[in-house]
Amino acid sequence: MKLQCNHHKGSSSSMEPVGAYRIFEMSEDHRMLRYTDYYGDGDSKAFDAVKDIYGKDSVTKLECIGHIQKRVGTRLRKLKSRNKGLGGKGKLTDGLINKLQNYYGIAIRSNIGNLDKMQSAVIAAFFHCCSSKHQPKHGQCPVGDESW
Repeated sequence: MKLQCNHHKGSSSSMEPVGAYRIFEMSEDHRMLRYTDYYGDGDSKAFDAVKDIYGKDSVTKLECIGHIQKRVGTRLRKLKSRNKGLGGKGKLTDGLINKLQNYYGIAIRSNIGNLDKMQSAVIAAFFHCCSSKHQPKHGQCPVGDESW
């Protein structure tokens, strides 16, 4: 079976959703299979194009933890640049942002499948990163073998 290459007509921002839709659509016709999961990088336009392709909510979106972790750092950096009083010594530095971003990723990866523990771990990581010798904030930190 030969597939014909059709060049995309439309805006560049619509290319990914159109491409995803075509791939999912052809999977059923040409391969007799249905994709049930969509692995994304946070761009919901492509997922929105395929989530109902085989019926209402027939495709589940799964996101890469690394992309989510990266977005945390990106958004904190944007927040710092837009609000000049947030940056500087003892405030939101690039080092603290990197630390928060890494702890966030660890909190997510360590608690997959348990939203309550994941949320607690994210909050604990925030307080841990904002703690100092003069203002310890370790009340949320794990104890025992899981301690940081």
